[in-house]
Amino acid sequence: MSDLERLSAHFKDQWNKLPAAERNRLEPLIREGHAYLLTIRDGNRPAAEPKLKREREMLLAYSLLHGDSDNLLRDAGSSPTYVDGDGLVYFGHVDYDETDPRWIYCPFAWDETGPTPPFNNQPKTIEIPNDVKIYLLGDWGGDNAAAQDCARQVTPGSEDLVIHLGDVYYAGTDQKGEIERDYQRENFLKPWPGPAGRSFALNSNHDMYAHGTGYFNTALTSPLFQAQAGCSYFALYNDSYRIVGLDSAYYDKEQSGWPDGFMVGDIGPTGPGTQAQFLSDQARLTQHMGTELIILSHHTGLTFDGSKRSVFGKQVMQQIAPYNGCVTWYWGHVHIGAVYKTYKDKTPVFLNGRCCGHSCIPWGVATNLNSPHVEWYEKTVEGPGSNYFVANGFATLTLGSGGSLTEAFYRQDGSLSWSNSTAQ
Repeated sequence: MSDLERLSAHFKDQWNKLPAAERNRLEPLIREGHAYLLTIRDGNRPAAEPKLKREREMLLAYSLLHGDSDNLLRDAGSSPTYVDGDGLVYFGHVDYDETDPRWIYCPFAWDETGPTPPFNNQPKTIEIPNDVKIYLLGDWGGDNAAAQDCARQVTPGSEDLVIHLGDVYYAGTDQKGEIERDYQRENFLKPWPGPAGRSFALNSNHDMYAHGTGYFNTALTSPLFQAQAGCSYFALYNDSYRIVGLDSAYYDKEQSGWPDGFMVGDIGPTGPGTQAQFLSDQARLTQHMGTELIILSHHTGLTFDGSKRSVFGKQVMQQIAPYNGCVTWYWGHVHIGAVYKTYKDKTPVFLNGRCCGHSCIPWGVATNLNSPHVEWYEKTVEGPGSNYFVANGFATLTLGSGGSLTEAFYRQDGSLSWSNSTAQ
């Protein structure tokens, strides 16, 4: 039996176990996604995007359930490649594009893992050198050629840090079986380019598809990430900067599971001893010390085109209200490389948003980023198409004595795409 046949048989079994009401809720969305793909396969531009668009894991669900009655899976290898306005690639004929049938593994992971480990509320606050480079890899955990290229460019010095902004694919599982794979070790820990004790990893939606079991029980217990001491959020500081890494996934949609949860981001409960309180305390310390605040998370702080704060962005801004200044915020989740113009609303906080979610997943030219709110986005096309595949890459933060900061985005071959330097 082929991998695809095993996936199909297993998915049918899981589908039949769902309550009838849940199947009835999902069926129209599955059909809509299926119709969307048929339009693309037949060489037509879709009139509208399906509600299920962001759930790539279910786009091929209809075909898997109904024996590929429209030959969608059979024709996948020869169907024309399509890139939508967000840079999502359909029928790109590579692993991890939108029409990779192995995304269906995600609901298996939710059903076959657990329980969810308890949330650790004992974060570490770690002093770092005044002169230090921080490498940022986002949505990197797939161990494909692009991820390997990016890893080869990560060459930290003796005190430099390497941080993952989250996502291990297909789901962050840490076990093996007929369907299950140890993606946490195979696609993340083994190829990870950062040094032990100076590496950090954030939680994400794909890690939570496995109830966070691989992330908390395997990744955070690895010597590589010993600096976090099992906690999924942390703070780094020196004389000029305070960097707060957040867990935006654990409490998203109150762990409602796949496919409803983990796509938006959530800071979690408020009050003493919580992540939200930790963030507020770090903001107060930053304000008191007269330093600069940098935030890292998996989920986004702004909408795709940078015109509004995201739901998660609003939550975070509420918690850092004591801080009055400009925040630099790096996130992943969306598989693009982009720098947004400074965002300002009625709050006293200015936001410099950056998306570094393009360290692994194939993508195309995201024309929806042709926005007045976007300063730069990666659109160097490696081919074979005129608008796909766009170069994958990573980012660096270089902190210097006296408060200087150099931000840079690099392509997977190590060439510089964008940079900006400021002095405190």
